[in-house]
Amino acid sequence: MVGFGILLGVIVIVGIFLIATYNGLVSRRNRIKEALVAIDVYLQNRYDALTQIAEVVVSYATHERETLAQVTSLRAGLRNQAPSAEKIKQYVEVDRALSSINFQAEAYPEIKANENYLHLQRTINELEEKLSASRRSYNSNVAGYNTAIQSIPTNMVAGMFGFREESLLEIAQEKKAEVDLRNILGR
Repeated sequence: MVGFGILLGVIVIVGIFLIATYNGLVSRRNRIKEALVAIDVYLQNRYDALTQIAEVVVSYATHERETLAQVTSLRAGLRNQAPSAEKIKQYVEVDRALSSINFQAEAYPEIKANENYLHLQRTINELEEKLSASRRSYNSNVAGYNTAIQSIPTNMVAGMFGFREESLLEIAQEKKAEVDLRNILGR
């Protein structure tokens, strides 16, 4: 009878451990998803603001209309996707297209003095700060989650229930390189 009680106690303790570990991993994974959605929201807001800047610039530089059409097309495709790391990578393509428009504004002093343009630039700066904070939060959540699923004894529970390592968001190499405005502006 005593042996049965000890066995039952061990089973209960192991069961509690499994449930607590599983729930902890699910909680960490959900925080990663939440951080990814926040990044998506800030990226969408940023691209809305950048598109508005593009429209202001296009009114001064008609040859940029093709770039604006490309950006609009890319954005339309992104709106219909669920938040994911792949979607964030696609935002890089939109960012490249918009960079030429944003730098084109430098050639038009009257744009830079435009109140709408200045307001949009401030909005973009605020969104960039929020986006940066969201990326840090996402990467922090991913690092904590990955550490948890790789640590003993949690790794055994993670393996049993199919928890897989998540990827950190990294800055593309071309974003780390020094920007040469002469190449961007075609000068």
